[in-house]
Amino acid sequence: MDFQEKRGIGYCGLACVLCSSQDCPGCAVGIAGGGDCSAGKCAVGKGIDGCYACPDYTSCTESMPHGKRSRAFNRYAREFGKQALNDRLRVNYENGITYHRPDGLIGDYDALETEIEIYKLLRYGREGAVHGDETNIEITIKALSPEIMADYFDFFENRAFTDDTPYRCYCQVFQMTKEQYFAAYDDPEVQRNPGPASRQVAERQIADGVLRGYLAYADGKSIGWCNVNDRANYPVEPYHDVPFYAPVENREKAVVCFEIAPEYRGKGVATALLNRVVADAKAEGYLAVVSFPVVRSERYEWDCRGPLHMYEKAGFVNVSEAKQGENVTMRKELK
Repeated sequence: MDFQEKRGIGYCGLACVLCSSQDCPGCAVGIAGGGDCSAGKCAVGKGIDGCYACPDYTSCTESMPHGKRSRAFNRYAREFGKQALNDRLRVNYENGITYHRPDGLIGDYDALETEIEIYKLLRYGREGAVHGDETNIEITIKALSPEIMADYFDFFENRAFTDDTPYRCYCQVFQMTKEQYFAAYDDPEVQRNPGPASRQVAERQIADGVLRGYLAYADGKSIGWCNVNDRANYPVEPYHDVPFYAPVENREKAVVCFEIAPEYRGKGVATALLNRVVADAKAEGYLAVVSFPVVRSERYEWDCRGPLHMYEKAGFVNVSEAKQGENVTMRKELK
């Protein structure tokens, strides 16, 4: 069985590129409107190109017909992108990992007992799957709302800054005008202890829908955050030094900040958050997602804008000129 690139990845996340069927051109390629496939019908109805792009995929019981294998493949696509899933399957195929055996549909992925084992084999290959215990986490992502405000403050007060990061905030400043900032912090007493005032600002912003973004969860607790919003919702004259504002609503979303709990860094949390942002923005009809990372020559542990290479891997393109240490504007077209 050859790797058949043109077949692509199925709506449910499985590998049409490696399917043993000789007649099917590939689910996402040859089935108009999703056909009789429950995953295809659901994805087409929602205007997305697969289960991985759906915010409900982790809890879906109807449209994902292949259980643990489908969920593991969708997790990879959600964290790294659909093309990355295709590329990773090719690498494993070339290294002898069998998707379908000649005697039936069962292959190396199906022989494993758990979703996390399948995910690790997919991501790291045979040797890496044995030693990749650090990936044994399931990331869940939720859009910020007043209902999960307690999780937001639990993250910022108990996990976000446990490594002596120079930042101490509630990510509230990006949404503040200069007038709002000085009104909140002008009092000398507040300046000596700004934490309570910052929390009050963030509480109002969340309640009013001004502060938006996504929380990442693992092991039942909030472990990561991404501040993202319609560019038209950021202040025209912000207190912060980088203007994220753009005047037209529902055209561009801006990713302005990440914070990941130290013990969860380097495990794909920020990438998973970014991929969720892109998937939701596309489903909501936005034209593009933009970001404003800092150009750096070496890794910076507290890079709250996110590293440049993360955006490049996600398909963002540099649309500005910037020198070392300056902000660059990255853009990913969605249509």
